[in-house]
Amino acid sequence: MAQRNVLAGANFSGRSAALRALLQSDALVGKAFLIGPYAEAALSGLTNTVRDEVALYGMQTPNGGNCFAAENFAEMQLRDPQSLSGGEQVMLALHCFSQSAYRTIAVDTAFEQLDPTNRAAALDHLRTCDADIFLIDNRAAPEGFTATPAQPQAREFSIDWAALAALSAPQKAAGISITNLNFNYPGTARIFVNAGIDLEPRHAYRVSGANGAGKTTLFKILVGALAPDTAEMTLGGQTYRPWRDGNRALALATQNPDQQWCGATLREDMTRRRRIATRHGNAERISDERLQSYTRALGNVSLDAHLYELPLAARKRLSWSWPFAGVHPWILLDEPTVGQDRATRESLARHLTLMCEQGYGVLFVTHDDEFAASLPHRVLLVANRAITLR
Repeated sequence: MAQRNVLAGANFSGRSAALRALLQSDALVGKAFLIGPYAEAALSGLTNTVRDEVALYGMQTPNGGNCFAAENFAEMQLRDPQSLSGGEQVMLALHCFSQSAYRTIAVDTAFEQLDPTNRAAALDHLRTCDADIFLIDNRAAPEGFTATPAQPQAREFSIDWAALAALSAPQKAAGISITNLNFNYPGTARIFVNAGIDLEPRHAYRVSGANGAGKTTLFKILVGALAPDTAEMTLGGQTYRPWRDGNRALALATQNPDQQWCGATLREDMTRRRRIATRHGNAERISDERLQSYTRALGNVSLDAHLYELPLAARKRLSWSWPFAGVHPWILLDEPTVGQDRATRESLARHLTLMCEQGYGVLFVTHDDEFAASLPHRVLLVANRAITLR
């Protein structure tokens, strides 16, 4: 009978290390399919289309043809796997596994990136496929899985939430408005068609929608990392075009923190950010001393720590340093709870509530309904190429 196991425990309790050790054992080395916290690493990187990625696995189905396919999988066939959203990459990786000859799959917090419909479908697939399953997930243990507790939580990277609150400085965010937003990636259907939003300071907004709807794309447009086909954007009533003139108002923590860093150490990362931010008169908020205080509060990490030597959950927390430092009045967090345990999620919700009270504006993407419910917010639904305030 196939095994279905959940490795339970808090952050830094050894779950990922235990999973790696299991996959490197004599019985499983080279015989298991791993979907890690960021699923792009589960893809080959050798193909230009989803169709070719799937073809690498030779259409071999180990469970009698029980293949996983998301509802919009047919629409993804000609897209570049690297252009997919994080959730779409998770679904593609699971589909590739279902087409492969692997009889063991390990999933390390990847399903936390899926919307409720796709998450339910993914878990249902694992329950019915003929494979051994090892799952790490910070939500409630799925029905039909056996929980194996990890060791007690280490304190090495614990967050000092009281210190973080004491460091938080008031801001005066201005309202943001964007209209006539049109955008599409080359060779794909349009993501936004004449979309628009109005954002008020001192509020949190949950950017909601299905995997691939355009939530992360919206964040990238707002900070100027992507240029829209057309858009009129204002900040405090004045024309604001971050994709052309530079971003001076919004601080983004990306879904995958490793796509955010501007250096190998926190000092290098912050130094490069500071050079740009100082041009806009924010130097008093970003001294080395102040930034070091934030990194200590977010896990007792030195500015000279090498980022890629730290655990992923710790890197995720440190990615909040720049938004929380108060350099910019608007905070954008893309899937901040992925890989974070319940205690961290609850404390994060309280801290974001505090920052709204201090005059910031907050936008966050999450598929974690429990986290969202603990943070007073408005909902921005991204669907059907539009953005709707709910």
